[in-house]
Amino acid sequence: MFLYRREGGGMLEEKRVCEWEDRLLPRGSRVMVGVSGGPDSMALLHRLWSLAPERDWALIAVHVNHGLRGEESAEDARFVQSWCGKQSIACRVEQVDVSGTLDDHGGNKQDVARRLRYEAFRRVAEAEEMDHLALAHHGDDQVETLLMRLLRGTGTQGLSGIPRRRRWRGMWIVRPWLDVTREEILAYCDRHHISFRMDASNEDPAYTRNRVRHELAPLLARFNPRFRQALLQLSRLAADEEQVWERLTKEAFDEIRTGEDGKRITVDAVRLNGLEVALQRRVIKLILNCLVKESAIDANWQAVERIRELAAKDAPSTRTPLPGGGWAERDYHLLHFSPPAEGEKPPGDVFLPLKLPGETPWIGGSICAWFTSDRPPAPGPDQEWAVFDRDRLPSPLAIRTRRPGDRMRPFGLGGSKKVKALLIDAKIPRRDRDRIPLITAGEEILWIPGVARSDVATWDDCTRGYLVLRWVPDEGGAQPFGQPSDT
Repeated sequence: MFLYRREGGGMLEEKRVCEWEDRLLPRGSRVMVGVSGGPDSMALLHRLWSLAPERDWALIAVHVNHGLRGEESAEDARFVQSWCGKQSIACRVEQVDVSGTLDDHGGNKQDVARRLRYEAFRRVAEAEEMDHLALAHHGDDQVETLLMRLLRGTGTQGLSGIPRRRRWRGMWIVRPWLDVTREEILAYCDRHHISFRMDASNEDPAYTRNRVRHELAPLLARFNPRFRQALLQLSRLAADEEQVWERLTKEAFDEIRTGEDGKRITVDAVRLNGLEVALQRRVIKLILNCLVKESAIDANWQAVERIRELAAKDAPSTRTPLPGGGWAERDYHLLHFSPPAEGEKPPGDVFLPLKLPGETPWIGGSICAWFTSDRPPAPGPDQEWAVFDRDRLPSPLAIRTRRPGDRMRPFGLGGSKKVKALLIDAKIPRRDRDRIPLITAGEEILWIPGVARSDVATWDDCTRGYLVLRWVPDEGGAQPFGQPSDT
C-alpha cells in the first residue's frame, strides 16, 4: 500500500462530464461522496468539491473502513480525513465489521462488505439529510461488469450494466463518470496533483474482476482495440431499451395480478401463460425482485424458468422454491409468490423426487443429475459434485431438508455421524442449515453438497454405469455449501 501520484498531463472531456453532472446533480443538491482513497473516488471528490460553490451543492465525503486489511485500512481512513481537512471538506469515517459479520452469519466477503458499506452510507445520509450519493464507478468498471455478466450468463437486462442513476432508500445514487476511462481519471489526478492510495487487492488474481481486467480485457483488445467503446455503446443502447421494457412489464403485471395479501403476490397463471415468453420472464423477474429487494440475492434465469414451468403445469397444486427463501405455489389457476416471514425457516420437511436424469430445483440453485458409462474424475475436496455406482444405488432418490436425528455414513469414516455435527464441522452458518439439500435414497443420506458424500454405492473398477450429481448455484446464489465463492 502506498501513496501514488502520476506525473504528466491530461484532462477529462469537460463537456461530456459536465453534461452528466448537470443531469444527475441539480443545483442545490446535498451530495454525499463515497471515498475509498483510490484515484477514482479522490478525483470525483476533487471534481465535485471544485464545482460545489457555483452549483450550490452541500458536500460531504464518506469513507467506510471495512477493517479487512488491518493497519492499511486505518491508513486509508487517515489519508482521506487528512486530505479533506486540508480542503475544508466535511468528512465522516464509518467503521463496519465485515469479519465479525462473516463469523456470525457466513456469506460471501465481497457481498457482505458491500451490504455493510451501503448501510453506512444510509446512516450518514439520514444523519446529515443528504439526498444524493455520488460514486466513482467509471467506464472501465462498466466494461468489466458487462464482461463478467456475459461470462456468467445474463439476460438483456444485464447488458445495461451499472445504472447511472437509481433511487435507493429515499435518495438518488448517481455515477457521473460511467463514460470516463481509468486512464482519463489518472490524467485528471496528474493535472490537479491529487495524491491517492492504491489497494494491493486490486491486483489479486483470486478475484474474478481482477482476472477480467488484467487477462481478458487485454486479450479482447487484440481483436478490437475499441472493444471497450463497443461495450459501452451496447450498455447505453440496452439501458434506453430497458425504459421501454419497464413500462411494458409494469402494464402486463397489472393485467395479470389478482391481488396482494401482505407481502404475498398472486397472479393469474393462465394470463401469465398467455403473455409472450419475453414478457413472462420479465413479469416474473419483476415479482421476484420485489420479494427479495432487501436481499443481496437477485432474481435469476434458473428461478424464472422454474416458475414459468410451474405456471404451465396442469397440476392444480405444486410449488417451487424462490431465491432468498419463500415459495411460488400453484393453486389451480392462481400462482402465489410468498417470501419467508421474518426469521422464518423453510418448512421443516420439504421433500422432492430427484429427476433422473434432469435438474431438480432447490433454494439458491439446483441438483443436476446425469448417467454416464465413462468413468468420471474423482470429485475434489469441495464436494461440489458426487459420483455413484448406478447399479448399487437404492431407490427412490429424493432431495429434502434435514430432520431431527438425521445421521449419515460419510465416506472413509467407518461409521455414522449426526448430520448436525457434519454441518457444524463444515462451518455451515446456522441460518443455512435448514436450507441445505440432502440427497437421499430411502432412509440413506447419500450426499450433502459441499459437506460430505456417504459410503453408499461407491464405484470401483467393476462399475459399469455411473450417476453423477452436481450442485449448480443460481446466478448470485450459494456456491457449494460451506465453500467461499469467487468474486
